[in-house]
Amino acid sequence: MKHLFTTVFALLIIVSGVYATHNRAGEITYRHIDGNTYEFTVYTCTKTSAPADRPFLPIFWGDGSPADSLERAEIIFDPIKDSQTNIYIKSHTFPGSGLYKICITDPNRNADILNIANGGSVQIPFAIQTTLRISPAIEENSSVTFQNDCLQDACLWQPWVFNPGAVDPDGDSLVYSLVPGMGENCQSFELGFYEYPNQILPSSTNPPNTSMNLSIDSQTGTIIWEVPQREGEYNIAILVEEYQNGLQVGTVLRDMQITVMTCDNLPPIIEALNDTCVEAGQTLTFSVYADDPNSTNVEVIGFGAPYEVASSPADPVTQTGELPPVEATFNWNTNCSHVRLAPYPAVFEATDNGPGVDLVAIETMNIYVVAPAPENLLAEAVGSAIQLNWDESPCTEAIGYKIYRRIGSYGFVPDPCETGVPEYTGFVQIADLEGLESTTYLDMDEIIFGRETCYMVIAYFKDGAESYASNESCDQIKFEIPIIKKNSVGTTAIFGVDTIFWRSPIELDTLVFPGPYQYKLLRSDGYESPTGVVYTSDVQADIDDLPTSFISDNINTEDTAHTYRVELFSGGAFAARSNKASSLFLKLTPNDNQMGLSWREEVPWLNYEYDIYRQTDGSGPFDLIDVSSEAGYVDSNLVNNRNYCYYIVSRGSYQAIEENDTLVNFSQRICDQPYDRTPPCPPVFAGDGDCVEFTVDFEWTNPNEECVDTDDVTAYNIYFTPVEGGEFELLETIDFSGQTDLQLYFENSIAGCYAITALDSLALWPDGSLNQNESEFSNILCFDNCPIYEFPNVITPNGDGKNDVFGPFPYRSVESVEFTVFNRWGSIVFQSTDPDILWDGTNKETGELVSDGTYFYTCKVFSIRLSGLDPVNLSGYVTVFADRPQKQN
Repeated sequence: MKHLFTTVFALLIIVSGVYATHNRAGEITYRHIDGNTYEFTVYTCTKTSAPADRPFLPIFWGDGSPADSLERAEIIFDPIKDSQTNIYIKSHTFPGSGLYKICITDPNRNADILNIANGGSVQIPFAIQTTLRISPAIEENSSVTFQNDCLQDACLWQPWVFNPGAVDPDGDSLVYSLVPGMGENCQSFELGFYEYPNQILPSSTNPPNTSMNLSIDSQTGTIIWEVPQREGEYNIAILVEEYQNGLQVGTVLRDMQITVMTCDNLPPIIEALNDTCVEAGQTLTFSVYADDPNSTNVEVIGFGAPYEVASSPADPVTQTGELPPVEATFNWNTNCSHVRLAPYPAVFEATDNGPGVDLVAIETMNIYVVAPAPENLLAEAVGSAIQLNWDESPCTEAIGYKIYRRIGSYGFVPDPCETGVPEYTGFVQIADLEGLESTTYLDMDEIIFGRETCYMVIAYFKDGAESYASNESCDQIKFEIPIIKKNSVGTTAIFGVDTIFWRSPIELDTLVFPGPYQYKLLRSDGYESPTGVVYTSDVQADIDDLPTSFISDNINTEDTAHTYRVELFSGGAFAARSNKASSLFLKLTPNDNQMGLSWREEVPWLNYEYDIYRQTDGSGPFDLIDVSSEAGYVDSNLVNNRNYCYYIVSRGSYQAIEENDTLVNFSQRICDQPYDRTPPCPPVFAGDGDCVEFTVDFEWTNPNEECVDTDDVTAYNIYFTPVEGGEFELLETIDFSGQTDLQLYFENSIAGCYAITALDSLALWPDGSLNQNESEFSNILCFDNCPIYEFPNVITPNGDGKNDVFGPFPYRSVESVEFTVFNRWGSIVFQSTDPDILWDGTNKETGELVSDGTYFYTCKVFSIRLSGLDPVNLSGYVTVFADRPQKQN
């Protein structure tokens, strides 16, 4: 029975194909059902008066399965346009992951479409295609659907504006483009066979100042044709691509038709609209204004994503039968189900009721629905941590929370479209909690005593959408933890000494943390969190009887900093810990007659001042040379190759009410010698090249005279590369800073690029070697050759010393050739790669003179150019007159 149906169905197509001049527009859409199963809906717009009709349509699923059949589910008639919309629905299960091209082809299009086959469209099959990508990397996806009619009318010499009203239920990013339509087996029309409507020439003279442009906004899908120039029917195809996280997940091709007619009408005008944001749960209301230059009745309607949501769609916007100006109202009671990362594109169309064709104006906008902020965030210090609590997000669709922290309050108030916590606020994300009910967090990550620590929380959603930020809540650690007051280098050595002081927690709740008490001191090399115990105190019943200092010896204070932390134990159990605090570590960077000092520390207090001490030649006292508020300093006016030693004393405070005394700490001592390691400024290079005489003339500036930071240039290096973009090699060195010009001579080529550098005086470096600093490259100068290579057309190889050999006239800038001479039968008589050629008229096989006559040659000439060897093909004829002696009778 199945075979019989297939045969009959195919026969119907063949028989009706003669009259099937009915297809005008259509598209294929789909929605995800479950797993790899999708429900497809096919829409075709056909001419009702045509004799052909399609109760069934063939469809190819693109997965290798045989052609399937779709049964028509519904017909919607439009008698005014002599058209009907046919709707076919069927589900299909695909075998697995892949990119599938779903195709429908049906004979034929209606006749006389001006931009298809020069109006011979009646012979052209109608085809539409949709693609579907199935992949584990893609969440369930449904295609776009369209809300605007696929049959449109336009007015001759008036702008035509259209928006398909594409709605994507998944909130994917959409990209729109105009493409040629499709024919048999969903093959795209070739340009020439298919022309865009604006390429059809008018049948009469254009009105002045008219534009024929046809364009589509790739983001909104709005099409503008400025202007239709010839009456008739036209075809366009709109390709809508869907993207998720940059990956194309599907496409829908909408094939549609435009009928251009003569009319006496001007299009209406609609006021521009701006993108906007609304908090979920609030009502978004605004006005849409339209006017019309013909003062005819104007209808304003709205369509797009806000009208297609499952829960609480936007109220219909329809203002009909009113004289302009017209005010329509948009109203949308939003809720949390509308929250998503992608905006909701909305389209507003004003249509007039003018003479002839009703013209339209369109405005588009994006509406973002943002989740409300989590409420009642409260931060409370608990020992050395801060406890956060907040209310559950009012949007049950939220899947978790992100927590942000900064030192000190910012007072962030988001703009209406500003979601999450912007980076410019200084807040940094510290945690990501999964689950709607995860509304508490204990921050134990190095909360700094004495400084206000502030937090904000946002809710986030499955698609990446984020709520507004919560209120800002702040607190600071109380004096319930040990406080390190000193981490100072006592002795600088491989086996050096650090001195550590701390203060006991004066606000410790002894009822919660009863005695006996004990301290442990932890240490790490560098700035990592301390983990190694270096000291354990005795156990004391009274916390005030515990020691609060430690001398850490036999550690390398020359080469690294050390970081310490104090832990308090109550009744043998951990009770509290201090913030970690590193020693102050100084580094030196020698330079020309100066020393760069930089230092690093990671401490919980704030250092506000640094005393800089210096000793010269490793003897005598250290002198205070300056005070800095920054962690860096340059000590100038020094003598190169002389030894200088330094250390830093920092002064700081916790700046807390309970702990406002000055904290003083010493860095290690470090010595080095300044030496000249500063390259001079590069010269400014200028020059000119003569490609005939093969000379290049250069001149340049002397950095000693032109650059304030350079006074010891002694020489110059000139660099060269034969091709642009090539690697430079040293060409010549000039050992006198006063020489600022040069002329170079070459034999056959000046092609290449040149640069110059400056070198300063020889200096003794710490390793005992003599070195010169070299500047960066100057500006680069490039010159090219002007090759020439030409041949005579006659040779007389008779041994009289005149024209005895064939070769080029004087040539230049040629590296090699591929030269071949042929006789009249096409046989090769001579070959050479020498640019001079020097053919004496002999045959390469026999060594004898060739016969007098005309010979054909080809020559590939490899000219030396800035871009490299440039092959040029030459060919021509040369006549050989050997002027041989006459034979005697």
